[in-house]
Amino acid sequence: MKRVLICALLMAWSGMSLAVVYKWVDAKGDVHYGDHPPDGVNAEVVEGLGAHSQRAHDTPPAAAAAAAPAKPAAKPPQDPNVKQAVDADVQATREKQCADAQQRYQQLINGRKIYTTGDDGQRQYLTSEQIDAARLAAKSDVDSLCSDAS
Repeated sequence: MKRVLICALLMAWSGMSLAVVYKWVDAKGDVHYGDHPPDGVNAEVVEGLGAHSQRAHDTPPAAAAAAAPAKPAAKPPQDPNVKQAVDADVQATREKQCADAQQRYQQLINGRKIYTTGDDGQRQYLTSEQIDAARLAAKSDVDSLCSDAS
């Protein structure tokens, strides 16, 4: 009986390890997690739950324009402390983008079966040519993002 229970738990755990979990922020600024992000939001894949390639569901340009409220153009800050804070924030963002790009590249290099999720929600495994193209694009992203970060 114990063996059956342990086997069932291991099978359930292995199924969960392949699950894709998305993280997104709603209009109120609340963070949400789920297996399917709503349409029209920028969702990122939460890593650490399975061996899957990272990808983002980007908002279509028309939906982004409709969802984002129009903001008046801001004047550049006059205070040097504000400029230093902005520069520090920009540098931190570039470093994070560089680290994310390096992580995506490593996942593509180390991954065995790389797939995308189709419109019907089913996995569509990439061919060798598609994987090579994705690796080249990821390497290009690393080169461009990380050269700016230094």
